[in-house]
Amino acid sequence: MNQNFKTTIEACVGASKPASAWSTTGEVDNLIQLSVEYAVKYGNKGGATTRVLVWRESEGFQEYGAFVAKDGGQARVTSLDSDAIGFSIAKVPDATWSSDDDFPGANVPFAIDFMKDWDIAESKALFVLRDWHAYIANNHDHIDKQLALLEEINRMGGKHIIMIGQPKWNDENIPVELNPHLYRQSLEMPTKTERLGIIKDWANQVKLNQAQKFPKMLTVTDDELEAVADATGGLTRFQTEETVLMSLVMHRHFNMSFILNEKQNLVKQAGYDIFRPEHGFERIGGLTPLKEWALLLRKRFTKEAFDYGFLTYPRGLLMAGVPGCGKSAIAKAIANEWNMNLLTVKAEDLKGSLVGESEAKVGTLLRTAKAAAPIILFVDEAEKLLGKSDGVNDGGAHDAVLGQFLSFMQEDTSGVFFVFTANNMEKFAPELVDRFEGRFFIDLPSEEERRDILGIHLGIRSQGEEYDMDKLVKASKDFSGRNIEQAIEGAMNVAFNDNSRPLTQEDLLASFGRTVPTSRTKKAEIETMRTFVENGMMQCANNKDSNSNGNIDDKGSKLRNFV
Repeated sequence: MNQNFKTTIEACVGASKPASAWSTTGEVDNLIQLSVEYAVKYGNKGGATTRVLVWRESEGFQEYGAFVAKDGGQARVTSLDSDAIGFSIAKVPDATWSSDDDFPGANVPFAIDFMKDWDIAESKALFVLRDWHAYIANNHDHIDKQLALLEEINRMGGKHIIMIGQPKWNDENIPVELNPHLYRQSLEMPTKTERLGIIKDWANQVKLNQAQKFPKMLTVTDDELEAVADATGGLTRFQTEETVLMSLVMHRHFNMSFILNEKQNLVKQAGYDIFRPEHGFERIGGLTPLKEWALLLRKRFTKEAFDYGFLTYPRGLLMAGVPGCGKSAIAKAIANEWNMNLLTVKAEDLKGSLVGESEAKVGTLLRTAKAAAPIILFVDEAEKLLGKSDGVNDGGAHDAVLGQFLSFMQEDTSGVFFVFTANNMEKFAPELVDRFEGRFFIDLPSEEERRDILGIHLGIRSQGEEYDMDKLVKASKDFSGRNIEQAIEGAMNVAFNDNSRPLTQEDLLASFGRTVPTSRTKKAEIETMRTFVENGMMQCANNKDSNSNGNIDDKGSKLRNFV
């Protein structure tokens, strides 16, 4: 059992604290399980049993209990030894209660009345209220009834209410009348130590009870268990346990490929992607200052760096540039060079239409990143979430989300490195920009840089051995890296559909001639973003021998594009 949960509930019950308010997003199932474990292991002092009733607005109350295998079936138990293993948590059949009324929200006042009327002479109770942050303050009459309930529990004992909310509980979302009766707590994502404990528990159970079915588990090493703990970083306790159990059932041991794939699927369900990029700076031409800056930080995520005297991990990299300039490729390449996972999310996917929804999504993202650290967290087009929109009243959501990022970047000690991309730097608050040690602007490529890009793209496609590169460089004037890649693909399409003949110089020149360069479609934006370097907000990411006259042509691009 999670020791923090046990200690908190034990202290609250012992002190007749009526309720505890827990903030979490991905650990609701785990909280329910912990509540039942507490009830059957520690909630039966004095001979009275403790029952666990879980409420949600759409269903009312559902009782949960502990079950053990017996005579080919499942038998419920209300008391277990504190060291007992081999039991499961499930819904108790035919143990539901809900309002007879069918109007929207009827189960909210019903829940308060139900908890107040519960007869503690029959049994004690733990009430688990899901998503209660949405209901605790939505009606003045409900606040008054909750206050009466909490005051009664404070006098009589025998009950404890566990309120679960997605955002952090604070003075803004807890009515002032109820605040003195609540103990606030946050259930964070499990640390590596906690995940390792879960994994070792199951490994030991298998060795003791089912060694014949799982012979490979008899020889599992501590290093292998550590690797599984690393691989499950970013998962909740429930997800960690489910993943390792599925691996045992399907593969008879801790199969790393399965665990990593399952983790990737679970993270995707939350709207993110997590992976280890295959390619590093060998796919990035030019950009020597940015590469050197990144490589200098590679060893900062080691114990040796702190032994040397560094006090914190690096915080992040902020990149601006027009679409197609390769910002995403740089984020992936850095992750590869640093031998770290990349957690990616689009800024728009973190926005929500409901009150508190954006804050909840960001909170989940940051907790996931922290649990999976050291990790690179890549937020694409970050200004769509963190950039202030003039004249838009969002009810304070922007400031709340900005505050979450600022606080996390200031206080985090786990090793989360942020990579933000932006198309419009002017929308960012100065205090956010200042959090990033690295700030680089990526412009259109110069002649020399286009030559590198052409060589890379033709080379990885097994093309380009006998082309006149000078002519191709000239024909790709004002192209972005994406323009060049798309033009090459277009030329290859023509040759491939013509009996798969070899790609020719004429194919490439014709395709380049059909391409509309980014410099033409984004000219005003490019000129605006170049001022970021001129006013000192950002550094040049280009090689020092690039021409710097600032014009959009084959000699004048200040900075370097890449694949």
